[in-house]
Amino acid sequence: MLNKFIIIIFVSIFVSGCKVTPTKLVYSAPPSNKVINVYSLIPQDELGALYPVQNSSAVTAQFGLVGALVGAVIDTSVNMSNAQVAERNLEGIRNELINLEFDKLFEEEVSKKLVGKVNIGKIKTVKSFKELNKILKPDETYLLLETFYKMDIDFRTPFIVTSVSLNEKNKSEKSKKKKRKKKKKDTLLYKNTFTYFGLSLPAPIKSQESIDAEVDEINSNFAKLSPRAQKSHSKKRQRQRQINKASKTAIDFDDANVISARAWSTEYKEELNSNLRDGIQQLFTIISNDIADKTPPESYAKIGSTLEGYPAYHKAVLVDETKDRKIIRFSDGYRAGAICSMPKAELTSKLLCL
Repeated sequence: MLNKFIIIIFVSIFVSGCKVTPTKLVYSAPPSNKVINVYSLIPQDELGALYPVQNSSAVTAQFGLVGALVGAVIDTSVNMSNAQVAERNLEGIRNELINLEFDKLFEEEVSKKLVGKVNIGKIKTVKSFKELNKILKPDETYLLLETFYKMDIDFRTPFIVTSVSLNEKNKSEKSKKKKRKKKKKDTLLYKNTFTYFGLSLPAPIKSQESIDAEVDEINSNFAKLSPRAQKSHSKKRQRQRQINKASKTAIDFDDANVISARAWSTEYKEELNSNLRDGIQQLFTIISNDIADKTPPESYAKIGSTLEGYPAYHKAVLVDETKDRKIIRFSDGYRAGAICSMPKAELTSKLLCL
């Protein structure tokens, strides 16, 4: 119900044309020569993945408290199952990324690309906001890079998202009415969000070779059963159902993800590793350029347009284009100013920066 309420509010704001806060806030330089510590917040230790999330609260709430509770239990079970499937698909991929020191590479790019843009002090990776808050000192000016890297929901595309903000830590004040200290919000001097989509695999197909291999495996497993089990009508029917399913060229969502996941851990394993490394490097080039860009994000709406292949409501500004890649800046609404880098859709048959 809450999600439905939030959606209604968002749609109302969008339709009514009320002013929304854009993603980008233009960089304001802190006091001259003030040292800025950089904190890289990366909660994960290895590649993650998006997975389908079920939320039936809006429907089940119609049946009162009991309905809402039953719906919550069902949703939890389904979502847990989807998460487990995604984790299984990630196993082989993670094994191939065992030597990818993502956190370390991120720190190295900070010192390479942001020197000269800001007066950098220490650079430290943290794993949670709780850990960060223990480190921060009153009046400290700090650059926060909150990052996650995942495989897209269909396991065809790895991506990295980094939200960057320059903050000035404010001291807590004593409340006049109460003796306890009142927390003050940090002063925000800059913010924006950056997304990098790596190589996108072709949509998976079931080749005759893979069908034959799957059928052979089914027959091989059946042959391992005892002679008595092989004579069982239920076992025979089970084998035939498995063969019928394996012989179909059409594949469902789960099977498609298995095929893509296997591709990343076999023929595309080098590309995945290099894509994540290249993604970190390109993100910091884009971040560095964006810090220097003083264009007000509200002005992008005047020059934003619908890029080829995208729906009419999708407005953006083309920042850069090469033979294989496009970098766009969202131009309208709450995402105004945010930047996204992606392989060209005509090369992947998949739109990414939506």
